[in-house]
This record gives sequence, structure tokens and C-alpha cells, in this order.
Amino acid sequence: MQFIIILLLFVIGVLMNLVNSERYIVGEGYGWRPAPYPTYYEDWATTAKLKPGDQLEFRFQKPEDLLEIGKYNYFACNSNSPSRQYKDSPAIAFMLVPGDYYFKSSNNTNCINGQKLYVNVAAPTEDDSDDKI
Repeated sequence: MQFIIILLLFVIGVLMNLVNSERYIVGEGYGWRPAPYPTYYEDWATTAKLKPGDQLEFRFQKPEDLLEIGKYNYFACNSNSPSRQYKDSPAIAFMLVPGDYYFKSSNNTNCINGQKLYVNVAAPTEDDSDDKI
């Protein structure tokens, strides 16, 4: 019985985060394609203040696609063993829990030239509360 109550409270918490979530379009009007300069997506990421429940929307045209990968593969621009592959646009990545998220093009040359994205989802703080007086 306690497990069911804890699970129910967890689900309610996740749903409340989703209701208050924001969707960020990666690259704004440029979209997800070969970077115009090497730090383009890195620069864009500094404008996104992500919190749990937020979403990243990647807009691209085939043959582009998107891989969600680990930290090592991000820095090595390695496409081996992605945790998730998105083949259709728009691709929505849900940032459900705090932590680091890494994305790249499956085209390793594009990745080396800057088509990769690292974002950090910050843990909620008391300052994030809507119950401020």
C-alpha cells in the first residue's frame, strides 16, 4: 500500500512538472542542421535555462537526424551506442530529471564541426517555487 501511495505521489509530481514545462526550439529559427560556426549550438544552449519537465524541440530535414548520447561519445563525436535515436522531425526530447543531456548529429563530420548540443537541467530550488509571498 505504501508503495502505491509513493508511486502515485511521484506520478503527480511528474505531471505537475509537465504542466509547468516549457518547450525550447533548438537553434531557434536556424533549426537542427550543420552548424554555421563551431560553437553555434553551445552558444544557443547558454540561453536556455532548463528545469525538470522542459522539452527540447529539434527541427530538421532528412537526411538529418538526432542522437541522444553519453558524455564520452559527445566529446569524441562518436555515434556508437546512442541511448536514443530520433529520425523524424520535429523530435521532442523530454528533460524529465535534473542532469546533463548530450545530443549530436549521427553524421560525425557535422558533429566535429559543431552540430552537437550539451544542456544541463538544473535541480529545482526553493526559489523556483510559485508560492512566493
